[in-house]
Amino acid sequence: MGSSPLISIVGYDGGGIQLLCQSSGWLSQPIAKWKGPEGLDLPSDFKVNKDMHGLFHVETTLTVHKNSGIISCSIQLADQKREVKSRLFIGKTFFYTSPRLQPSIMLMVLCIGGAVCIIGEYVRKNYVSALLCLDSSTLTSLEACSVSYLFPIMIPHGTESSASAMRAAEFKEAQKHAVKVTLDPDTAHPNLYISKMQAVICNSHPQDVPCSKKRFKRRCVVAIQGFQSGKHYWEVGVGNNNMWYLGVCRDDVDRNEKYVILSPNNGYWVLGLERENFYFVSNPNRIYFFLESNPSRVGVFLDYEGGTLSFFNVDDQSLIYTLTYQFEGLLKPFIQHNSQYEENMTPIVICPVPS
Repeated sequence: MGSSPLISIVGYDGGGIQLLCQSSGWLSQPIAKWKGPEGLDLPSDFKVNKDMHGLFHVETTLTVHKNSGIISCSIQLADQKREVKSRLFIGKTFFYTSPRLQPSIMLMVLCIGGAVCIIGEYVRKNYVSALLCLDSSTLTSLEACSVSYLFPIMIPHGTESSASAMRAAEFKEAQKHAVKVTLDPDTAHPNLYISKMQAVICNSHPQDVPCSKKRFKRRCVVAIQGFQSGKHYWEVGVGNNNMWYLGVCRDDVDRNEKYVILSPNNGYWVLGLERENFYFVSNPNRIYFFLESNPSRVGVFLDYEGGTLSFFNVDDQSLIYTLTYQFEGLLKPFIQHNSQYEENMTPIVICPVPS
């Protein structure tokens, strides 16, 4: 067996924090996995390298958002069930940072030898504190952490009210660039009914629609409008659907392919929801994260020249994630509405943006 996983917080990314998990000293090539609060696998990539002594080193990254709960990183050999694991608890207060500091300088490394949990709480001198649990047994509650190992982590943060004000200002600035978006029925998959050019409704049976090179062979639709410069904002009501994908795509994407990875490499920049609470973006690999509350309406803000696509939770005016890319060509608002489940039949709607 190799070393216990070392989880490091290596940076801030799109409103979340990026975790790095590393382990060394393996005789055979290991695999690395991230798991969420209920032990569910969080898909992620990992890299394996061999050192000068012929031993293997493995590392994997994951981006998480506030209130992600207990996140674990486990390392094991592919042909063995035994594993070594470290755990981290991500709380809400952990993400309150001072507006005077840039995210790039608010980095830290958190060494973990066994189970670890982070308790976000305000302490004197504006530090966030952490509890290091030296007990490697299964972490079932925060009480499992011994108070005797409390130590400060140097991440200055502002108050909750100032952080909330900053989020609201960023959201309001995006809304100033609201544009009209109407869906193009000629591009919609036959199982998608487009109502009043604003709503996407799933049908259990395909409609009789004319064949067109513009039409997707996946359950997708794009807008009539396209953008290749400027700033543009629109809002999409996703309701209680438990699987959807929305954002922008290049106008020249291959619409005849039935199975496409929605990533920048293929001309898609999207936020997706899978399995009710697993949100992801692709940049270009999938980055999974949790949200404190599921949005019923998502704001999409494209800054073409700035090279950013931001997603907002309109319900609480918070930033969900920002993708960065040097865009080229014509981009169109994009929606994919899957209907494998009856509870996923609620319409997805382009909503008017309040003036």
